[in-house]
Amino acid sequence: MMMLQDVVGATAAGCASTFIGHPLDTIKLHLQTQPLKKGLSNKNNTLHAARELLKSHGPPVFWRGVGPPLANAIIMNTVMFSVFHEVKDSSSSQNNKSNSLLAGLLSGIATACISTPTDYVKIQSQLYGMDSVSVLKKTITNPWVLFRGHVANLGREGIFTMVYLGLYYDICRGDDDETNLLLVTATSSMTGGLAWVASYPFDTVKSVIQSSPAKKRLSTRNAIRLIMNRGESSMSAFYRGCGASTGRAMLVTSTRMLVYEGTRGLFEKNAHTRP
Repeated sequence: MMMLQDVVGATAAGCASTFIGHPLDTIKLHLQTQPLKKGLSNKNNTLHAARELLKSHGPPVFWRGVGPPLANAIIMNTVMFSVFHEVKDSSSSQNNKSNSLLAGLLSGIATACISTPTDYVKIQSQLYGMDSVSVLKKTITNPWVLFRGHVANLGREGIFTMVYLGLYYDICRGDDDETNLLLVTATSSMTGGLAWVASYPFDTVKSVIQSSPAKKRLSTRNAIRLIMNRGESSMSAFYRGCGASTGRAMLVTSTRMLVYEGTRGLFEKNAHTRP
């Protein structure tokens, strides 16, 4: 069962990692959803996208839409860590590696039910300059629009968390609860980056579906066709913006785990020193 230090650690980790990583997420989203500028490869990269956003909208654009994911981080990180630990601890299998991967997969699926609607609000805010309340008002007559892209998001969250937390606990934790924060940072950065590359095509499909106007429904199949018809090679079309988001993923995942483990460590230290 999740203890107080786990809840506080997950909350602090979610807020810190979300606020730090949001600017790169904004850049990634614009690269994923904007048409390819043919013959101008230097205009389709992370640096150019950042310059264009800064020039057109100013610094605040990089934190546009940060409200929903920041609020969502508190719930989602608590769910992610609690489901992961419950599944891992309750598994009867003696294979620790398979336990960790299964726990990661199931915790990712659980968090997808939270992140799909909040990602929809965030993406609509980032692309169309609306605040979160305005986006939500447009969904009143059809609230199911908030779950557009849910199938793709299930794949994204499941694969990401399976690789990220599953490998992290196999490498960094094992059977020992004592953690070195330098090892935590290095390991979570590596597994987070690897997890993001593995799950990125699902994220691209989800972003394209959720970026379409509320009145225009785009199916998963049509989103895949739209991505493949951009004029790029099949796989590169699904990985546009991957550079920015992989750097973001490494920054976010290492920050998240560093704050989480650091907070838990402080609670445990205080518990041991208490008379």
